[in-house]
Amino acid sequence: MAMMEFWPAGMKKSRKGSHPAAILRTPAAILVLLALGGCLLSAFAARREALQYEAIEKLRVAEAVDVHFSGVQDHLNSREELAATVSSLFIPPPLSTPRPFADYGHQVILLAPEISTVGWLPQVEPARADEVLRALGEAGVATPRFTGPGGSAIIPKIINRPLYPIVDIAPDRNRRVLGVDAGAFPDRLAAIEQARDTRKVARTSPVRLVQAPEDDAILLYGPVFARDGKFLGVIGFGYKVETLFQTALMNPKNHRTFSIRVQTENVDRPLYVLNDNAAAADKPGTDMVRSMNLGGRALTFTYTIPRSLADEAFRRGLWTFFAGLSFTAAAVSFLALIANRAGALSREVGSRRSAEERLKVLIHELNHRVRNVMSVAQAVVRLSFTSGSSLADVQKTCEGRLQALANAMSLLTETDWKSVNFRSLITDEILPFAGRINTSGPDIALKARSAQTFALLLHELATNAAKHGAFSVPAGKVTLKWTIDEFGKEPLFRLTWQEFDGPAVVAPEHRGFGELLVRRIAPRDVSGRGKVTYAASGFQYEIEAPLRELIDPTAADAAE
Repeated sequence: MAMMEFWPAGMKKSRKGSHPAAILRTPAAILVLLALGGCLLSAFAARREALQYEAIEKLRVAEAVDVHFSGVQDHLNSREELAATVSSLFIPPPLSTPRPFADYGHQVILLAPEISTVGWLPQVEPARADEVLRALGEAGVATPRFTGPGGSAIIPKIINRPLYPIVDIAPDRNRRVLGVDAGAFPDRLAAIEQARDTRKVARTSPVRLVQAPEDDAILLYGPVFARDGKFLGVIGFGYKVETLFQTALMNPKNHRTFSIRVQTENVDRPLYVLNDNAAAADKPGTDMVRSMNLGGRALTFTYTIPRSLADEAFRRGLWTFFAGLSFTAAAVSFLALIANRAGALSREVGSRRSAEERLKVLIHELNHRVRNVMSVAQAVVRLSFTSGSSLADVQKTCEGRLQALANAMSLLTETDWKSVNFRSLITDEILPFAGRINTSGPDIALKARSAQTFALLLHELATNAAKHGAFSVPAGKVTLKWTIDEFGKEPLFRLTWQEFDGPAVVAPEHRGFGELLVRRIAPRDVSGRGKVTYAASGFQYEIEAPLRELIDPTAADAAE
């Protein structure tokens, strides 16, 4: 800006081949450079805003996913722990005992109603197979025998492995599977041997139950050991896949937010899908994957959120970019107007040098003020965006805050940006419902920055009271009191906003620009601290700051 130069009307350069530096000193060139700089800054701000928005939204979505997945994990782990506890407490009778479960299986089902079936599968050496068959006959099985897949008969004498027959089962409607040898099914046998070797609960992949071949089920096997450590067999817990995962996934409250696919190793298709229509097929979504172990085998949960965070971030950045261009265009137009008027003034005075010096000072001051105004306005606009707010709500909120800032700047303009009396901020032009506020306190001359801060702060408090507090009802009242404490090391300014006779207030679940302003921005701007209280009697806000941070040094004696 220091190189700006204006040529009065009628003055022409005496030489055709002007030096390139002279061209750069023309107002048009400087405005072009300013416009280019504004475009670059807008692009940079847009990219930064998009990246920050996407990162923050990913954290929010991940937090919601983790909260839901934690509930799912706790539920499934509780079923595994139930299997381990039941197996460790079971003391099996001799193989010759009919109905070895007695009522034990029915009691287990009462603990977890989603269990489809629970059975006792002892490890039986082929030499003792007849003993088990006799016990099955005494338990009411018409034709005791050992069977495998498809009901095929198993002859113990010709196999070289232990048998794992179902010798008792609950509920009683499943007793037709007594005698079925789980060892004849490879997946079941692998899970039983895993439970035996690891001494922990093991599970199968989705299988079809013999008693219910139309449904997929997952079997959990809890190992049972004798006191001397000898492996005696397993207790099998059958869960229908749909019942198990529907109960687990729908238990947390926010399950409708996602589409969830459950998968296990070595199985291509999902075991279960919840809210399959939550993510529309024609809309991009965002996937997040969580994993856990159940019965020693991995389960993978894929959460799909019907939102494209990348697209949202792009639109957010695009809006920021165009907002920056608008501010740049306004600033360039404003500076161009000032430049033209400054040129006219220089011609009227007749002294190009003196006009040039005055213009330099004017442009420097304007640049400083425009940058400040643009910084504050951009911060207000950017921070007014909150999750879930519509564009109309954001526009209305921005207009109110920017109008409060503009009114404060008008007061500053009247005093040549030197100071503003605190009481002049408590007017209907700046503070909504000013007529319903009871005020008390000495008048002080605020600095320009402090005046802008308190104008936004008081406007935000009044707007919040109109929406949620005392001003939202006819009988509501507000007391605004400020004092100057001179008893400490340095004078302190204290301000209290207290609401009465309004509706009950509660702390908001989400903190938007208003919360950020009263809790952090305003106290930080005046090197003080703020306190927000959601009391039963009404909302209360307090802020205190060193007096030297607020007042104009040239008008320090104005405090009463």
